[in-house]
Amino acid sequence: MSRQSAAQLGQLFYKAGYYCTLLITTLWTSQPVFAQHLDIEVWGQGNALFAGFCHTSGAAGCNLNGLADTLGLPFGTLPVEAMTNKLIFPVDFGDLAGGNFSTRNPGFQSIRNALLPNELISYRALGRLKYWDTAVSAWHDAPQHVQIRLFGGLEASAEVLSDYAQCAGQLLCFSENSFGIDGSTVFTGTGVQGNPELVVDITSTSGILHTHLSFFLESPDGETGGPSGAYLIEIQLISNARFFPSDPFLVLLNAGLESSEFGAALFALTGEPASGELPKQPDLPASIPGDVDLDGDVDRIDVALILLAAQNIETLNATNAAFDVDGDGLITRADALLAKTLCTLRLCNIPVEAPATALNLAAIYDRASGILNLNDIHADGTHYRAQLEKQDDRTFTLSMLQRDKPRYATPAQYDASTGTLEIPAIFIDGKSYRVSMKNTGESTFLITHLEEINTLSIPVD
Repeated sequence: MSRQSAAQLGQLFYKAGYYCTLLITTLWTSQPVFAQHLDIEVWGQGNALFAGFCHTSGAAGCNLNGLADTLGLPFGTLPVEAMTNKLIFPVDFGDLAGGNFSTRNPGFQSIRNALLPNELISYRALGRLKYWDTAVSAWHDAPQHVQIRLFGGLEASAEVLSDYAQCAGQLLCFSENSFGIDGSTVFTGTGVQGNPELVVDITSTSGILHTHLSFFLESPDGETGGPSGAYLIEIQLISNARFFPSDPFLVLLNAGLESSEFGAALFALTGEPASGELPKQPDLPASIPGDVDLDGDVDRIDVALILLAAQNIETLNATNAAFDVDGDGLITRADALLAKTLCTLRLCNIPVEAPATALNLAAIYDRASGILNLNDIHADGTHYRAQLEKQDDRTFTLSMLQRDKPRYATPAQYDASTGTLEIPAIFIDGKSYRVSMKNTGESTFLITHLEEINTLSIPVD
């Protein structure tokens, strides 16, 4: 082919591409769809995971002001549910990429170092699917003939590693190639079906997360489509390296409504306009002994800094007073060794400095029902969850036992050879107790020891 012919062919391809782009742009701008969305920004701090509106300047899915304009919201309005203060992430089934009944928004993203390297982030589906019926302008449980499927979460295998060197410093991790096929979760008007917990993704070595899963509007038979209106689902995020999950948040999905109609569905949730200030990341806790770099934890960096100061024979002054961990007026190797002992997790990875709540304990007792929920029991290398029902003041009967994933850094421990069940902390009416129980046969457990404790002093394996 001659150079002239090649140039003419290249020009032809260029023109074809130009007109194709022009056609797509024309079709896009002519469609009355609401295409903007808010991505979910994820970050961790200490022992807790957080999720909020993405506000990274210039990033797709982070233009909160543009979204408010699209929806016709008053200036300064935040999409926050009035009754619960849950954040609302509005998206549209009619976006260009997703078609009429599916969307890959909102996405999940984090900035560099907002999460740990290779941190495993999962979602947990909650509540019931809600439907905004424009005919009556009201929210209610979705009808039986429609559901929303969240697809693309990873099914993790039961193979879990707990070796620090293999897990990049995490409490636990999944081995390489231990993920199965993509899984899905179904939201219906009667509750969550399918797998309620699936892995969103694993962060990069820089702690970066950016993933989009898929939402489908469909019938119970899996046929895509459904009545026009707005749909509302509830989710929270969990991490394999932190006790605290994120606060639950809401995803509001538009199925064929004009912006003004969709805005009405949103207003029914938000009520009066909320403050226009974005929720701030939580303040770091006050400095704790050994936290010389003032980042809210005591880790290997703190120990290394103290050792360096001791090696350089630094004189104690106002700028390095935190280095004198033992308070003897000198900066020595003894301060570094003391800082190392203050670490509550293996090799000072993540601090455990959070208040005790039902979220960070593997065992919770409901006094009203007499049910003791053991959310994580470790026995002979396998993890389980169980329920025990109270029979009298000292006796419980096992009513449910099922194999499960490791979920907590301090699970209950069961020794089958002795029949001893050791529960490091049970949350009861705002207080925590260490409990020992003995299997006396016929699925009956007798309390042999009970004492109130401070959960901040619980040792972590």
